[in-house]
Amino acid sequence: MQQLNPTPNPFHKLYELISASLKGFSQVILVENAVSGFLILIGITLHSPSLGVMAFLSALVGTITAKYCGGDRTMISAGIYSFNSVLSGITAILFLSGDKRWFLALLAAALASLAMAILSKWFAKWGVPVLTIPFVFITWIGLLVAYRTDKLYMNPDFVTSSPAQWNLPIEGTPTLLVGLIKGIGEVFVIDSLWTGSFILIGLFLAGWRFGVYAIIGTFVSWLAAYFIGVDTQSLNLGLYNYNAVLTIIAVSLVFDNKAEKTPLTGIIAATLTVPVTAGLELLLNPLGLPALTFPFILCTWLFIGARKFFPKI
Repeated sequence: MQQLNPTPNPFHKLYELISASLKGFSQVILVENAVSGFLILIGITLHSPSLGVMAFLSALVGTITAKYCGGDRTMISAGIYSFNSVLSGITAILFLSGDKRWFLALLAAALASLAMAILSKWFAKWGVPVLTIPFVFITWIGLLVAYRTDKLYMNPDFVTSSPAQWNLPIEGTPTLLVGLIKGIGEVFVIDSLWTGSFILIGLFLAGWRFGVYAIIGTFVSWLAAYFIGVDTQSLNLGLYNYNAVLTIIAVSLVFDNKAEKTPLTGIIAATLTVPVTAGLELLLNPLGLPALTFPFILCTWLFIGARKFFPKI
């Protein structure tokens, strides 16, 4: 007697969709853990409920887009296709003004998922991770379009069209603890102690090494930025920390080669993100573009590539 295929449980499908979407949040910090993703979402929502809703919708759109387009099921389940969507949606909401930004944020989330699917196949040939490339370039293109049209409007708080805006006064008191925690929160382009704290909790939940390395990364980058004379406002906002957090986790944990020098290599890579960030900001400033996570991408690629020639690092 022929056995009938069981009817798919709609609740199970919904669970898989939500789980994959929450993992999209955790994959931003290079972790596959739905609970960590949920904690990050809570941190974002505590900072701004509307931004939390938008972030979750962006993750859903990224996951659904990947499913609809026939993306790899394992990668969908792991949240690989949705973490760039989360960042793209959040950034569109923060950087743009007007009612249309909600639609544009969801569009950016869908495009980020498609870009991730395409680039994953290309980059796999060279053994190079895609990281946050889709988020960075989609955001840059969107911001350039916003500068050149009268239908999109930039949020004045995020306009960086003049180099003078980055030559901020050095006066003020740098606050180490605030800078460290906010530096972790800035991974999601959010200036919030709540967000930074919940991200850190999510990292420790995924594994104590993730949390410890994140603290080390944000600490060494803060010190490096302080000693090269970065302005106090940037120090307290953690603007030179978040790339270091991602880089040290990537180099020391996620893409490590089990060498004895891996922890030191990660610290060096994290420290390197500080001058790279400063240089990119100056380079991109005439275009009115932020560096975003591009320093993380460059430094991680540099050290992953270097290991092909120097395996002991």
